[in-house]
Amino acid sequence: MKKILLSVLSVALCLCLIVPIGVTAFAKNEEAPIVAESSVTLEEYLADAAAKGNRVQVVNSNANDTLDKIGDAFGSLASTSPKTVFMKLLAKVINLLSNTLINVIGKALGFVIPKTSVIHDYADFDLDSYGNFYKGMSDFLDAPAAGAKWHLGYAQASILPDDFGTTPYTMGGYGLMATTTETFDGLWVRTIVLNDGTGRGNVAFCVLDAIGIANADVRLIREAISDFAAKNNIVSVNVSVTHTHSGIDLQGVWDNTVPNVLNNLFLSNLGLSEIHSGVNRTFLKKIVDQCTATIKSAYSDMKGGTLTLAKKDIADNYLRDRTAPYTFDGNLYRLMFTPDNKSEKGTVIASFSAHPENSGYGHVVISADFVPYIEEVVNKAGYNFIYIQGCIGTITYQRGASDDGLDLTRHEEAVRYGYEIGYIILGLTKSEAECRTMNYTLGDFLGEAEYGSNEGYTSWYKDWKSVNETTVAPMLNIAHKQYIIEVSNVLMDIVGKTGITDYFFLYDKTTDKYYTVTESGYMELGDSLLVELCPGETYGELLMGGDGLKGFKYKSLREMYGGNIIVFDLMNDAIGYIEPDDDFVMAGVQYSEKKESFDTDTWCLISWGKNTASKVISEFMDLVDSVK
Repeated sequence: MKKILLSVLSVALCLCLIVPIGVTAFAKNEEAPIVAESSVTLEEYLADAAAKGNRVQVVNSNANDTLDKIGDAFGSLASTSPKTVFMKLLAKVINLLSNTLINVIGKALGFVIPKTSVIHDYADFDLDSYGNFYKGMSDFLDAPAAGAKWHLGYAQASILPDDFGTTPYTMGGYGLMATTTETFDGLWVRTIVLNDGTGRGNVAFCVLDAIGIANADVRLIREAISDFAAKNNIVSVNVSVTHTHSGIDLQGVWDNTVPNVLNNLFLSNLGLSEIHSGVNRTFLKKIVDQCTATIKSAYSDMKGGTLTLAKKDIADNYLRDRTAPYTFDGNLYRLMFTPDNKSEKGTVIASFSAHPENSGYGHVVISADFVPYIEEVVNKAGYNFIYIQGCIGTITYQRGASDDGLDLTRHEEAVRYGYEIGYIILGLTKSEAECRTMNYTLGDFLGEAEYGSNEGYTSWYKDWKSVNETTVAPMLNIAHKQYIIEVSNVLMDIVGKTGITDYFFLYDKTTDKYYTVTESGYMELGDSLLVELCPGETYGELLMGGDGLKGFKYKSLREMYGGNIIVFDLMNDAIGYIEPDDDFVMAGVQYSEKKESFDTDTWCLISWGKNTASKVISEFMDLVDSVK
């Protein structure tokens, strides 16, 4: 009877916890009001004042110096504005109290909720024998080898289950247990396999139209391709996601949540049932099969050619950070592979940072959001296409420029955004006149001929500034490291206990702590791009630096490795948000000096915990040191 009562109480508590996480952990995507901001620096202001004969006097400079010292003492609090110092300090106090309260409640819940059989013993776990991990290349080159040449193959396949349309599937990203048999545009896996012709190994990247995939499920894909990989010298198998919030649930949180929690904590705990994962096994098998098939097809499709890089800052009109201090990489990166045989199709690899989450608002219909509509434009120009998520953090996409003043549904907004980004990708190195011609030659996807005279319509190519394109030297280096990371977020510990996800959880009974296994990667494409292959959603300041990194124990990635390092997020795992340790909060606020108000910050409800950022960065640094 005691066991039954404990199970009933556990179920009730878990449902109270998981429902709000599943519904609210992914923050709102409404457009924020546009705030007028001055981009004038202090130096520019002083110079302008001097030119106009105005006298500028520093009042009480000692007080300002004192404020700076106080700010430095509080990490990110440095400011000459007393209000800003106070408000940032207030935010830290609020967040400290919030974290403390959540941890106390979470610990109490964790004490009552029993572990299911999916939790493994930390003491008995041997990381080195944990299967289906690829280390990458055994040696790194410092310069291209003699006779080196890029080779790349491409393939794609649908990942919609065969019974989709008759059997309902759950959408992963927003409300719990929202099922549908409909899709706007399908779901796909897009795959490339590449090498530099040196014989050091082939590298595969599969990108799924999904919200995330656990490292344990990535290893299932690697297991399925292992024989083929060994035979064909594939030394790195990477699986990532576009992070669409309207795909089929691949993380287990949204699908059949209440029955699964009831089963796992009640029936399973009483020995009356097996554990039920929320990851639909039919969908997962389809993904394993299609990733395996596309890796084989892409390998067979490999051909020699050249690789070029172009990038353009698109932040002003197309990207938006929702959380202060609004530090992020606003560039769109385009890698273009051109086969030596000009009759063969080239491949565009695009990366920029944005949550594909718009279509999921107001529609319980499966969709890959903006991604397939970028692809439609790029395909029309004669190229294959793959999108790899960038340093995503809390970045969403702005739709004003692509909405063009039209009355649209949220999905229609995603469609137009995709079309416009597709044009931009193709037009990076073109003149304004060439972009205009291309706009119509490819089919006028945005309907400029029909809507161009409407008030509010903006042509994407107006006042267009082209960018340079550089050749990427044929040198591919890649290495990976797996490691154990603590899951100190008590809420995620509880979710792990329920067994509804596919994450591989470990429990250390001597310390009462939970852990999991994840991995990071490091890749070099010539000397043009360095890439951190990151398992989570990285806050932009970890890449870019700035005030948001004050108090953090490491420098930004660009301070350490240079301005050409970028991040491919959600690669080979989905460990949630990676926020600098000092600013970590599960449900709190960040003060925005620009808006003079607080931004709500609930992102790290979905995070492994407070020290995730320092752990991920330190493991990445160790990996780079081991190969350089």
